[in-house]
Amino acid sequence: MKNLLFLVLVITFSIQAFSQNTNNQVVVDSDKNGEIEDSLLSIQEEKHDGHFAGVDFGLNVLLTNSFQANFQNDPQWNNAILNSYYFNFNFYDRKLIISPERLGVTLGLGLNLSKIAFSDNWTLKDSYNTKDSAVYGNAHLDSISFTRNKLHLAYLQIPILLEFTPKKNVWFSAGFITGIKLSSNVRQLYTDPNNPNIAYERTIKGTFALNTFKCDATIRTGFGQNFGRMYGAFISYALVPTFNTSLMANVHPFTFGVSYNW
Repeated sequence: MKNLLFLVLVITFSIQAFSQNTNNQVVVDSDKNGEIEDSLLSIQEEKHDGHFAGVDFGLNVLLTNSFQANFQNDPQWNNAILNSYYFNFNFYDRKLIISPERLGVTLGLGLNLSKIAFSDNWTLKDSYNTKDSAVYGNAHLDSISFTRNKLHLAYLQIPILLEFTPKKNVWFSAGFITGIKLSSNVRQLYTDPNNPNIAYERTIKGTFALNTFKCDATIRTGFGQNFGRMYGAFISYALVPTFNTSLMANVHPFTFGVSYNW
């Protein structure tokens, strides 16, 4: 009887020891799996942690191909800078990692809306025969003083940016933003010369000898973080002339402004 009791006790302790070892093994495997999953999740998040998505707001300065803001031979392109707005809605980005947490290439998609305000009362035509073609549309408009006279442009944009992140809340990027033109028109607002209480608005749609594609060189930076958002600044210069230079002046917009990224 004592031998039987001893055998039962030995078997019981053996089962408990085996169960404990098995449970410990499961815990270890679970921890390893958790670490692997966390690591993969971290890599996945880093791949999407670009700094292009967000909104940009800035001003346009029209320059000649010699980086001058004064168009002596084409005065129609002396723009009113403070009324020449530049707005980007960048709705997607993806960062491809070169060096973890430091260097990567950011791609994305965005919509650009630009407004170029003319300094004087110029009206663009949609058909041209000579390079000096941006003249008053009709002689009888010479006396009209526009209260608003802007060229409106819309582009779909794709950035290719080399991005460097020295710290978690600081980043720098440089590269190119390419785009394809979606629409263009001129909008003018003026009052009746015989009755200043009556205002007229005119929209002129056309291609205006604009190039279909654009390519801007850009430098961007961001810093700080508030509610998951980052603030920054940017400058851009159009490498491709805005207009067909065989018909129009050689115009290159220079843009600067601030950004708000998410």
